[in-house]
Amino acid sequence: MIEGFLVLADSASTDQATSKVNLLGAGWSLTGPVIPPAAIAGFLRIPWNEAVDEARFQLRLVDEDGNDVKVPTVNAGLRPVVIEGSMALANASPENEVARKVPLTLSFAMTIPSLPLTPGRAYRWILDVDDVEVASAQFAVRPESRHEELENKRDETALTPEDD
Repeated sequence: MIEGFLVLADSASTDQATSKVNLLGAGWSLTGPVIPPAAIAGFLRIPWNEAVDEARFQLRLVDEDGNDVKVPTVNAGLRPVVIEGSMALANASPENEVARKVPLTLSFAMTIPSLPLTPGRAYRWILDVDDVEVASAQFAVRPESRHEELENKRDETALTPEDD
């Protein structure tokens, strides 16, 4: 069974020679309310006996209600935040018998642009491999500042004159 985990970070990159992931500002779960660019790193542990074919993956963003997060497109439409691809595992083989004692590890890092997310809400990145969820990372967007909340509330509340 494939196992995985995701890490949210300010910045991340993958060393192509070693497959190691370099992370800066890793492990956060609160952001915003203005959403900066970020990064997500993923790690998969694949048993050697399952590393025989190509595997499809999908990294998607959902809101706290489980709905796909959608962002505007250049054509004035909306599209879900989804990254898809495949991993070729057919030629994977351990260097030696010692390497076979631990699962094959695949890692990746990708930059996520600033997304128009709603302050005060929670979100979850989900990593599916061959349509099976193997990892997720949850985070929340801080609400607008308390001062702004009070100002908005005051503007929404109609003040009535007191009766004499």
